[in-house]
Amino acid sequence: MKVNRKVKTLSAFAAAALALSLAGCGTAQNPNTASNTGGPVTISFAETMVSGTQKGALDHLISEFESQHSNIKITLMPEPNYGVLQQKEVAAVAAKNPPTIGQVYEDWAADFAKSGAIIPLDSYIQGKDGFSQQEIADFVPTIWKDQQLPDGKTWMLPFNKSDFVMYYNADKIKQLNKTAPQTWQDFASVAKAAASSANNTWGLTIDPGTPTAPANGTYLWISMLRSNGGHLYANGKIAFNSAQGVQTMRFFKDLYSAGALKLGSNYPGETALGAQRSVFDMSTVASYPYVVHAVNKKFDLKVAAMPSGSAGQGNIMQGTNIAIFSQTSTAQKQAAWQFIKFLTEPQQTAYWAQQTGYLPIRTSALPLMKAYLDSHPYQKIAADSLQYAKAQPPVPGMQQAVGYIGDAITRVLTQNVSAQQALDQAASKAQQALASAQ
Repeated sequence: MKVNRKVKTLSAFAAAALALSLAGCGTAQNPNTASNTGGPVTISFAETMVSGTQKGALDHLISEFESQHSNIKITLMPEPNYGVLQQKEVAAVAAKNPPTIGQVYEDWAADFAKSGAIIPLDSYIQGKDGFSQQEIADFVPTIWKDQQLPDGKTWMLPFNKSDFVMYYNADKIKQLNKTAPQTWQDFASVAKAAASSANNTWGLTIDPGTPTAPANGTYLWISMLRSNGGHLYANGKIAFNSAQGVQTMRFFKDLYSAGALKLGSNYPGETALGAQRSVFDMSTVASYPYVVHAVNKKFDLKVAAMPSGSAGQGNIMQGTNIAIFSQTSTAQKQAAWQFIKFLTEPQQTAYWAQQTGYLPIRTSALPLMKAYLDSHPYQKIAADSLQYAKAQPPVPGMQQAVGYIGDAITRVLTQNVSAQQALDQAASKAQQALASAQ
């Protein structure tokens, strides 16, 4: 169940500068350039499910769809990672030759919607081949809400979704005479106990990320911010330099000063956990096979929900949605709707989750996965946590804005900069990034 790791490295605004040079350089010919009259309607799908079980699962779902819709053919336009995918989509839009559909993050969709590059889906949702109110209610509420932009319109349908879980060394926690933490204070107690033991261990290792490449440490910080009642973005502006943001940063600093939190790069959390140096790793549920590989049965690996703060459990939803691009034919748009709706059906999302490690997006998919969930209980933990998970705000430039959090973490932990000063400066740069993307 290998899961490709993809890092969002460019905002749509930054990628637009590469549009002219990248136009026409896709890895598959775009069928939108050809006529679709006189035969099956061909639609193209710009995507990053390019290897392992992701590729096999997507190929299977396409085969199933085409067997049920003989008048529709799907052509994949695979890209190696999300950064390249975003560049290619922006370039294709600029060249007036977009794919029919493509994977998009929320801030990409906001930018595409602003320029008219994608279409709202409300007329399809409410049409004769749309969703009933019962079907809409069957979507995980936080996931369904994620499909809308601030204008209230639905611009996407969900595809590959995940959230954060807590991986931990159950043997080590037992040796420390502790239990699996349910709150952040519990977590600090275990992490500090590990750091004070005499065998060169600590609580957690994170990659704080950079302004151009947010990493797990950034998203962990956001999750804790939310558990403390804080927000990334509120009332039309960056809000992470709030009192809750300062509280979150000071928590990180306290752990770091105690030797309970360490910094690294390139997925250091699972490396340290697997080497039996750290007790915890906090990452997406889609990281499970990598964590299992790193641990390699050296100890009893357990998975739990993220710890809670004063406002409950905070979590961040990751993964993409699918949008329909506007510069395609009416027939292609209708065929695209049929396909992306098919992907969201309970049977398909259950199959996708079981094959790839992503999470089912429909509540009614869970009973279809009973045997799988019995043998993969961590998936049920992650699925239950979706009710607390929120994606990044769907605002152009938000990905770059979030990146400044990682810089603030590094400065506070390693350069003795105060939490408030570092967050104020990061918030100022983040707000400028949003303004530049408008």
